[in-house]
Amino acid sequence: MKKLFLFIIITHFFFSCNLEKEIEIEIPEFEQGYVVESYIQPAHEFAMLITKSSNFFETFDSNNLSLENFREILSDNVSGNIKINNQRYPLYNELKFIPSKELIYNYTIREKVQFQEGDIIELELDFPTGESVFSSTIIPQRVDIDSVELIYNDEGVARELTYISTDSTITQYFRRQVVKNNTDSSFVFQDFTLDNKTSDNGKLVFGSGYDYYPNDTLISRFYHINKEYFDFLNSVNGSVSANTNPFGQPGRIYSNITGSSKVIGIFTGINRSEIEKIIEE
Repeated sequence: MKKLFLFIIITHFFFSCNLEKEIEIEIPEFEQGYVVESYIQPAHEFAMLITKSSNFFETFDSNNLSLENFREILSDNVSGNIKINNQRYPLYNELKFIPSKELIYNYTIREKVQFQEGDIIELELDFPTGESVFSSTIIPQRVDIDSVELIYNDEGVARELTYISTDSTITQYFRRQVVKNNTDSSFVFQDFTLDNKTSDNGKLVFGSGYDYYPNDTLISRFYHINKEYFDFLNSVNGSVSANTNPFGQPGRIYSNITGSSKVIGIFTGINRSEIEKIIEE
């Protein structure tokens, strides 16, 4: 209520002023661009999504998103390859949609490659509009969760504490997620990035609220990520926050795709560790 009252006062102040001066804002001409996304991890096949970027003022209704209307923003005429430890593999345009995993991608490789931590992976892409771009990444070491502890209140509702050990001699970056699954739905309670600079000799402890009921499945998940992905996620979250703020300005998205300003995105290795717990009655 305090925030609402303050917003009403500020709004009244602006509209009570005599704002008769016209303001002209020059909007640069929009040029078609592209967005590249690929998250490479052990025990997963290679997948990449390449889409066309949209005009800043163009409406995009995610509620009506389906495979058919999604095809309109896919970029299907890109050629290129990836190199895994200097072994070259050509990219193929193959659209795959996996609803159960909320996964869609339109480029892959035909070979069944077993990605491993420490693999050095390079990307080369050529677009039909003339852009040539490059990127490279490495799959980081897996950092295992030490343990997940369940704590129950008097009503039998549970919360969790997750313990993880990191290497305090270097800066490590992570993405933390806490998920709740039951017969009706799946919900992500926490999803944020962090580094280990605030750890206690490398030890980190995280917890949830009392949100887990009997027969729910709790998933505590950590991704060890590279700084490139850490910066990308933070820039995306910052941009979303700015766009929902009436006084904010659109944020700049961090990209590790180089070679053309018309192509942005993220090409990165990740390594996941997770523990599942079923809440007992």
